[in-house]
Amino acid sequence: ARRLGLDPAAPAHAVASLDGLPRVLAASALRGPAPVGGRLPAPEDPARAKPAAADTGPALPSGRVGVGPAVPVLELPGSWAAARTALRFTAEGTPHAPGPLVVYADELGGIGLLAELVVPGADPAPDVQALEAAVADAPWMLTTLHAVASTASLRGAAVEVNVHHSTLQDRLGHAEALLGWPVRTPQGRLRLQLALTMRHLGRQQVQ
Repeated sequence: ARRLGLDPAAPAHAVASLDGLPRVLAASALRGPAPVGGRLPAPEDPARAKPAAADTGPALPSGRVGVGPAVPVLELPGSWAAARTALRFTAEGTPHAPGPLVVYADELGGIGLLAELVVPGADPAPDVQALEAAVADAPWMLTTLHAVASTASLRGAAVEVNVHHSTLQDRLGHAEALLGWPVRTPQGRLRLQLALTMRHLGRQQVQ
């Protein structure tokens, strides 16, 4: 611990990035959890699609990062495993890969269990197959559905994708016909959130 510049009595985070190299940061080196803007959409906590790069703290590496929980030094292997799971939920934050650059494992809650169920490269679930077909139908589909899944209201989603509310409604009518379920009801929105998350996890290979 001391060779890493850590206080053995102080908590630390394991940090995972796409290069596969484990990193350890003292809990005091981070500014704190990412804001709501830095999370993937989850059924318990809808989120925004933009990464929270300005709020991740100077100690984190650039790019996509998973941060394990703060633990005593001897428990860092568990934090590392959690950080690698969190890394699978990160994204580039682009129209083709909407989502957060940084994900904190202890903010995933129950949605983190999906990482154990979704194996990259395996046959996708039927809802994910329907989502893939819908995304292939129109260039606006993925960003629009992500906005609906990750904002508090349809008007907020319209602002997110910079279209008029009536245009969003037209898009969603088309999307619902392709998906086979409504996305403007609480149950349908939850189903959409899960499908988006499973699609994302199925594409994430972590070293």
